[in-house]
Amino acid sequence: MKIHHIINSYSDKLGGAEILVRSIHKHLIEDDFKSSIFGLLKCSDDINDAQTANLETPYSFRAFSAIKNYCINNVSDQDIIHAHLFPANFFCSIIKILGFTNAKLITTEHSTYNRRRGKFWGKIIDKIVYKSYDHIISISYGTKKKLIEWIPETKNRIIVIKNGCTLKHKKPIIRKKNKSTIKLVSVGALKAAKNYDLTIKSILHIKDLDFEWTIAGDGALRSKLNREIEELGLIDKIKFIGRVDPVWPLLEQSDIFIITSIWEGFGMAAVEAMNSTLPIVASDIPGLKEIVDFEESKCALFVNPLDDYDISNKIKELILSHDLRIKLGINGFRLSKNFEISKMLNEYTKLYKNLKKAHN
Repeated sequence: MKIHHIINSYSDKLGGAEILVRSIHKHLIEDDFKSSIFGLLKCSDDINDAQTANLETPYSFRAFSAIKNYCINNVSDQDIIHAHLFPANFFCSIIKILGFTNAKLITTEHSTYNRRRGKFWGKIIDKIVYKSYDHIISISYGTKKKLIEWIPETKNRIIVIKNGCTLKHKKPIIRKKNKSTIKLVSVGALKAAKNYDLTIKSILHIKDLDFEWTIAGDGALRSKLNREIEELGLIDKIKFIGRVDPVWPLLEQSDIFIITSIWEGFGMAAVEAMNSTLPIVASDIPGLKEIVDFEESKCALFVNPLDDYDISNKIKELILSHDLRIKLGINGFRLSKNFEISKMLNEYTKLYKNLKKAHN
């Protein structure tokens, strides 16, 4: 039996889904599984047992044809196809419906939201997407809840395997009190879901406080957000530094982590911040909340991501209270241990082994 991961791209520069696939693939090989990755987009990353269709876009008939040909030439009936992200998971479902493969089909649901949800045509497409999947893995209970609300018939096929990451710190970082300028930090792609535009507006309400906000990430909105900062006169308060890898030194030098997304399937950046003993200003949304508010212990102040005054007030509360920062930060460090990558990888391995037994 072989596990075939099919995804739009397997570049680790794109996001959490891509990093997840690479981590699972590496772990499977180390655990004596046969595993491969097939990506649709051009990717120069050097990974064992990975190949790409070298396409410019995944939204094309060529992408469908590439996956179909890959399945016909490489996938046996005893194998497992593990699809990630749209449209790769859509094409895999169509390929199964048309009889080009009899392999077990699973997919991972990576977000609580997509652009298809709430639209009649989106409902039709997503019913097709999930029709052929034997199991749907949700990266959080929030992700599971939102998918069931959207496509109720998926309910009995969903398995929750929470995301995990490699944690650097074994002990909490205790930051000293005698510090003037408080350093805020955010990590994430510059896209609409991250809600940077409204959060930048919120900074205007507290600009007289002594702090700096550093945003690590890149994306299509960078020029627009830079213009907003200039127009609001916040150049001295907010700076973009592009994508940072590794991110740990930046987190270690910061005091407060900001993640005010409109939606999040999980929030890997929040886990890294928690492991760095950072208190968090976080959106009160599914997926993210279950990470930072776990078993009656929380490490965040929650905000309505659509209310700039709420965001600014919670940031202000943390800026003004060293004791609160320390308390929430230590809670976060403890909670981060729940998301050690080995736990996630072992759950995926267990799932594959159970599917293998069912095949035999």
